[in-house]
Amino acid sequence: MPQSIPPHQYTRRLQRLLMIINEIKTTPHQTPEALYTSLGISRPMFYKDRKVLKELGLAFHYDRQQRRYIITQDRYLPVLALSTSEMLALIMAVRQIASTGDHTLTYEAIAALRKVVSNTPAEIRAFLQASLDDVVLQAGFGCNPAILHDLWDACQEHQRLCIVYDHGDGSREWVIDPYQLFFKRRALYLDAYVVETRQVHMFRVNRITSLALLGARMPTPLVPYNFRERHRHSFSVFVGTPPQRVRIRFRPAVRQYITETRWHASQQIDDLPDGSLLFTVEVSEPREVGWWVLQWGANAEVLEPESLRQEMAETARALVAVYEK
Repeated sequence: MPQSIPPHQYTRRLQRLLMIINEIKTTPHQTPEALYTSLGISRPMFYKDRKVLKELGLAFHYDRQQRRYIITQDRYLPVLALSTSEMLALIMAVRQIASTGDHTLTYEAIAALRKVVSNTPAEIRAFLQASLDDVVLQAGFGCNPAILHDLWDACQEHQRLCIVYDHGDGSREWVIDPYQLFFKRRALYLDAYVVETRQVHMFRVNRITSLALLGARMPTPLVPYNFRERHRHSFSVFVGTPPQRVRIRFRPAVRQYITETRWHASQQIDDLPDGSLLFTVEVSEPREVGWWVLQWGANAEVLEPESLRQEMAETARALVAVYEK
């Protein structure tokens, strides 16, 4: 870091820097006050972090006339002399990060890796590029690299698209304004404004079979869009509905597994007199919590909402019927 920072503070500062970068790239149309307030940091801290980013080579400012953040510098760094084995390890590491992390910046890691590959010797460049496309994008996420590349460009250049999307029971065309590419639960998704419905929808990228550019759209989203707020209450993938409270009782046998991981930003864990845990979250789709709960078997019991509790009971009876055969 450019400044002298105690070691224990590096992680927190790095997390803040990544959050700020994510916000100005995914939601540039918000005021500085709204940005640092939504991130839960003070105004002085925000400007200190902005100074750190500038020293690192990423400079940005808020344009009052355009009412948006503008990145004025994102410094290019020289490519280090990496061995072939180190390059292959990086490719696999990016796949692993993307498969487990829910972050919009993960795709930028893939873009960065493409740049590194493009600077490798010609005799191995084609192999490394094929490895990135086949291992990470096609085998890892089932995506067509060419379609993914065009989607990324359309997001950056504010291009309107016509896509053909496979719903599983047939394909249909959608005219969209793509907003943001992101990874969730081992899959790549796209948030986009759908012209027909005038709403933001989420598309799974590997189900997009073709696309065509329709020309530039207005850089200001037609519907107010904030990636972090839209996905705040998502437990796994689903977004968009008002959050509901879900409460789970976990028995002592799985106590350590539940407490040693942060499963959701809203989670609250309380101790019960018998050694069990009360796990509470606020999520958009309670069924996603139910699907997660099933992996803990009889060591987990859904307490609320009642609709999810009944669904878990029906699932349990169906499982008994399967295994009794």
